[in-house]
Amino acid sequence: MSSAAGGNKTAATRMPTAVLLLLALAMTSALTAEEKHPAQRAAPFEKAQEPPGAASSSQAEAETEALNKAFSTSASDPQALIKNLEAFLEKYPKSARREQVLRTIYKQALQGNDSRKAAETAEKLLAFNPEDPDLLSALTDLYGRRSDAAGREKALHYATRFVQHAEKLTEAVRPAEIPAEKWQEVCEVVRATAYSMRGKVYAQSRDNARAAADFEKSLATYPTAQVAELLGDTALKLGDTARAINAYATAFILPDKRVDAARREQIRRKLGSAYALNHPSEKGLGDLILARYDALVHAHPARFVSEDKANTQLHDPFEFVLTRLDGTPLRLAELRGKVLVMDFWATWCPPCRLEGKLLERVMETFRGENSVEFLAVNTDEAPSVVTDFVKEAEWKVPVVYARGLDGVLGIHALPTVLILDGEGRVVFRQVGLDPGSFVATLEAKVRQALETLSN
Repeated sequence: MSSAAGGNKTAATRMPTAVLLLLALAMTSALTAEEKHPAQRAAPFEKAQEPPGAASSSQAEAETEALNKAFSTSASDPQALIKNLEAFLEKYPKSARREQVLRTIYKQALQGNDSRKAAETAEKLLAFNPEDPDLLSALTDLYGRRSDAAGREKALHYATRFVQHAEKLTEAVRPAEIPAEKWQEVCEVVRATAYSMRGKVYAQSRDNARAAADFEKSLATYPTAQVAELLGDTALKLGDTARAINAYATAFILPDKRVDAARREQIRRKLGSAYALNHPSEKGLGDLILARYDALVHAHPARFVSEDKANTQLHDPFEFVLTRLDGTPLRLAELRGKVLVMDFWATWCPPCRLEGKLLERVMETFRGENSVEFLAVNTDEAPSVVTDFVKEAEWKVPVVYARGLDGVLGIHALPTVLILDGEGRVVFRQVGLDPGSFVATLEAKVRQALETLSN
């Protein structure tokens, strides 16, 4: 389960067969891609096991052929694949594979950062399991990204359903894959996530009283610096300075790898500004911070021992903060509206090393074009290993660390190159490397994305 509070999952995520097939079809290059997870291997679409009374054998074979054709004609274009699979469902509305195909469309829409298509498909998937917590939390997030009233209304609807599910979770049977000693923490994280997500929706709707109440519930259940900061912002809007000071102090104190140095400094300024509203100087603020620290350590000792990795609670790629080789942050939000080319790679992957040099040629072609950005995204290897390699290979492409972005964008083999259009959707995906065609293909796809941008 995606978790805005802590990133924990209630069950292992399984890669749909259709997505694995997409990877297999994409990997038809001269240099085979290196799998990040060798145990996950694709298998061709075979005839589905039909339930009694289902379609005839001939129809099942026709469906299999249609699905294979849908993938083979759109292996490198996620948007085309979605259209092909939707056409399949229109032709076979009662297919036994309907849920599987819908989940593939949903996964592709998420990986392609097409939030509207992902939300539309998630709502269809809810028909199979109306209390699916993954879908409820995802729908809250997807509709919460929209700025219109209808979107906020739907976000609130799904957020409330998610809260109701989370509040009943402790009464549910513990999944076998979750150890008994972890079950309580999982329930707390899910409940805190649900409260914080609904609080954000209330905040977007300027219902600050309800937003603050949900943020308080989230902090009381499983505190995070990000939710504490949100509570501080909301409390100030309500004119509750004391509450804001306490919330900002909590945000400043809590260990949280998702809060970089620049962000923590911003929280410090907010804390000082709020404190100044009720005091002539910052005298006494240090004592307040120490007292708050002691209280938090006593109430939540585990929060001061270990923390989740950066970006673990995020779903929108443009909310990610990546890290450059020199340690400075790169906020993808700063690149929104541009064509973004990202090459995911690792030093241990031989095709990646060659692809990086070929990517330089493509980047050189578009030098001076301010509407396109190129990034070589390393899959979070040890910094010393990456720095030494980049220096030795004399790479010119800007290198950053993924910090979990590869998981959100569904990178399961290396090298993988993606192109995101001006709306942030993945419009091109290529897994593996064909040295003979890479430069020409990528240049053509970048130009195509730029043309769409200009229109």
